[in-house]
Amino acid sequence: MQEIELLRDLVIVFGCAAPLVYLFHRLKQSPIVGFVMTGTVVGPHGFSLIHNVDSVYTLATVGVMILLFSLGLEFSLKRLMETRMAVLVVGPLQLLGTIMAVLLLSRAFRAPTHTAVIYGILIALSSTAIFMKMLDERREVNSLHGRIGLGVAIFQDLCTVPFIIAIPLMTTEKNLLYAVGSALGKSLILITAVLFIGSYVFPVLIRGIIRTRSKELFLITSVFMFLGTAWGTSKAGVSLALGSFLAGLLLSESEYGHHIFAEVRPFRDSLNSLFFISIGMLIDPVYVKDHLWPVLGLTAAIVAGKTVLTTAAVMAIRMPLHVALLTGVALAQVGEFSFVLMQTAVTAQIVKAGPYQILLACSVLSMVLSPIIFGLARKVIKNLAQRWSPREPLLPAVKEGLQEIGTFKDHVIICGFGLGGQNIARILKANHIPYVIIDLNEQRVSEARREGEPIIFGDCTSTHILELAGIRHARVIVFVISDPFATRLAVAAARAMSQDIVILTRTKYVADIDALWDLGSNEVISEEFEASLELMTRILRVYNAPRAMVAAEIKSIRDQRFGIFRERQTTVPRIRLSGELDVYIETWDVPPDCIWNGATIGETRLRSETGALILGIIRQNQTLNNPVGSERIFAGDRLVLSGTKEQLKNAILKLNQCRRLQDSKKADSPIITAVETIGKNPE
Repeated sequence: MQEIELLRDLVIVFGCAAPLVYLFHRLKQSPIVGFVMTGTVVGPHGFSLIHNVDSVYTLATVGVMILLFSLGLEFSLKRLMETRMAVLVVGPLQLLGTIMAVLLLSRAFRAPTHTAVIYGILIALSSTAIFMKMLDERREVNSLHGRIGLGVAIFQDLCTVPFIIAIPLMTTEKNLLYAVGSALGKSLILITAVLFIGSYVFPVLIRGIIRTRSKELFLITSVFMFLGTAWGTSKAGVSLALGSFLAGLLLSESEYGHHIFAEVRPFRDSLNSLFFISIGMLIDPVYVKDHLWPVLGLTAAIVAGKTVLTTAAVMAIRMPLHVALLTGVALAQVGEFSFVLMQTAVTAQIVKAGPYQILLACSVLSMVLSPIIFGLARKVIKNLAQRWSPREPLLPAVKEGLQEIGTFKDHVIICGFGLGGQNIARILKANHIPYVIIDLNEQRVSEARREGEPIIFGDCTSTHILELAGIRHARVIVFVISDPFATRLAVAAARAMSQDIVILTRTKYVADIDALWDLGSNEVISEEFEASLELMTRILRVYNAPRAMVAAEIKSIRDQRFGIFRERQTTVPRIRLSGELDVYIETWDVPPDCIWNGATIGETRLRSETGALILGIIRQNQTLNNPVGSERIFAGDRLVLSGTKEQLKNAILKLNQCRRLQDSKKADSPIITAVETIGKNPE
């Protein structure tokens, strides 16, 4: 009968959870909120639909174990190092700052020290799930504030483990420091032992299991390692939750960690929902209603306080104000692991029933309000960032190069010195084109400066930094940064400072193209769009499609795609010689197989047949200005042409006839197709 009642309770729980989670999904809320509300509705303080509450709590405990097990599986030292500044500096500052602020306020109300510290820990943690969901919806996961926020969230999640050990020991104030120190020491010893076993013992065992190609054996072995490690650590005096995390950490060190995570994830998601539902069962709506104003006031204080403290922590690593504010607002809610620690604190009788109800209500309310507050705050922060442009401090190594940078003219400004920026700089240097780099990664700036790169540490959204980079004398500015929010601000700032500069922008998504054009970008390159074209080209070539056909297909797709964007230009304009004259310049490299190799300029009859004039010849870094008709053309020369758009189009077509004649037997020549494409679209 007990089994039948448990089955009935689970049917009720999941049957009620489905419509509520769907409702909150439509309201763009986290599923966690839906699960907590489900528990409130079906629990003893709601409609009392659940009879076997203890059995549900037991399953919820297993859910917590799997939650921490999956956290251990997802943990990666490489991922940790990618956000080391956020993990090692911002995370500790935010956590300790929040704990100290709550401790001072709680002590003002005569709360015991250990209880006040618990309150601070519970409030300091943020929801990784909600944070990632908000940024993913806005395509800002790879933005600067997204990466910093993720680093802080990783640090908070890792801190959950020693806190689970420390909370039961913090029963009296005199044992507070000893409890925390003992917990941290024990965690360090256990994690070191687990890493050793995971690196040298378990990989051998798992590799042998994989060779059997038995999915069932692999799953059983993984579950055995999970439960065995949790049970073994609990026997050593450590909680089941910590044991579960260490089991995940142990398996994550093998090359099969991702495969194990894929097998465990369905169980994690289903049992995790039971944990959050069990939390909701503990909420007393009547108590919350009677204390509504304290709940609302405390929630507002939590959101505002966490925003300020996190913003200050991010600014401590010299990040721009708008990045710090976005990070602070995105992490302003209370996290899901706070529920785990709340349960531990209640079990240890450190947090009483009244404060527990208020904290629980505040946590859920902060989760519900977080997406709304973040959406509104983004608009305010954007307006603030457009007006806020302080004179930012520069590294000493960069200051030494500012005098040289100040003399640049007609140069390129590269915003972002990741892989894309480095490739651009390499090509510009090879072609003797001057450039200036702006980057916000202090370590990258220092390394580039040591290599002799003209680089400035700063934020490319700042007009002061753009001024230092010589934007008013530059010819091109290219944005290769991963932050879509900052990209929009920077494009608008650059266009406001210079109406003549050519702005090139890289973006990840096609959906961002129109907005960046509106802000003043001359050309927007979408990684999503260009990657799809490259894949299509490779597929067609595998099937031996002629190159001419492939080029025609690409042109057709480009015309169709960009026609959506109100037929704007999709290429950089030619350089105009004068605002009053419709005269432009173009360059053309003489190929080795050109039929005019060694011929004179007069013999090409370029001027008489097209109207275009050869202004100069660049030959081995030397320039021949205004060459006479008897000057000969050689392979490798770069001809500088001038004329109207129509004259230049005809000149390029004529010059490329040398290749057409050489390749007349090659029907699928990509060069011919490219020439025809240029001829049809001279812009």
